[in-house]
Amino acid sequence: MYRILVVDDQDTNRVLLRGVLSRRGYKVTTAASGEEALAIIEGGLPDLVLLDIFMPKVSGLDVIEKLRQGDKTAALPVILVSALADTQHVVAGLERGANDYITKPFVTPVLLARVEALLRSAALVKRLEVQTELLAKLAAIDELTGLYNRRTLFQALETERSRSVRYRRPLSVAMIDIDHFKRINEEYGHTGGDDVLREFGARLIEWLRTMDIACRYGGEEFCAILPETNLEGGLVAAQRIRRLVESHTFTIGTTQARLTVSIGVSGWSPPADDVPDLLNEADIALLEAKRSGRNRICAFPRRPSPLAPE
Repeated sequence: MYRILVVDDQDTNRVLLRGVLSRRGYKVTTAASGEEALAIIEGGLPDLVLLDIFMPKVSGLDVIEKLRQGDKTAALPVILVSALADTQHVVAGLERGANDYITKPFVTPVLLARVEALLRSAALVKRLEVQTELLAKLAAIDELTGLYNRRTLFQALETERSRSVRYRRPLSVAMIDIDHFKRINEEYGHTGGDDVLREFGARLIEWLRTMDIACRYGGEEFCAILPETNLEGGLVAAQRIRRLVESHTFTIGTTQARLTVSIGVSGWSPPADDVPDLLNEADIALLEAKRSGRNRICAFPRRPSPLAPE
């Protein structure tokens, strides 16, 4: 049921409009002043506002100006109510953001037609906004794992890099590769491989901090952006992930398996001037971890980590 707020300082107009709209099936709330209307809207947005232009203290023009300045009310549908010959104020209201207007005395079919047309239009805009938001989310997320995808990784890393430089805060990146993933696909098929990737993505989110950003880089490679973390902290986080993976039992179809990961870590801390290409450095460190026997972590430059498995 649509909710309509009727704002008019004349009792007869409020009663008339409430009756017409209520009989049409709308839930109607009324306000006798601009101040009261703003207070009602602050407590919960209606779907549409019928707003009289001439009211004492806070006029309808003042109300619509305030509405259009608020983030939550900027798109709230508003129909102005004016005297038949009051063209000047109608134009002023439309310029300030009103969606439509009706004149007194009310012609009920015209009033209802304009209300319904504006509600349909607003509902369409909301659906489009939801669809746009959904499409943007889908474009940012890896479909299989639910983590951010590679494109979003680059955007997030640039954002964190800029923030680190501006506020002189440390930043680390960990590149994570599931060891011998080809064998998983060979033994369990690509469906089994997908099971592993999905479960690993879900666990990775659990094992990282809320502020960390987990992404699927591609294939069996993942990346974790670690804000507020220097290289030493990044190595500690990587070692924690490596141990958790090693001790975790993954479900592949109807069977269970144990896996390991190799991790490369790169980090930056002030007072160094600028953040290097942490992603590339972490990738180089990851390659060294794999060459060194897997199930271990390495830091950039090619320096075996003292936190390699015991």
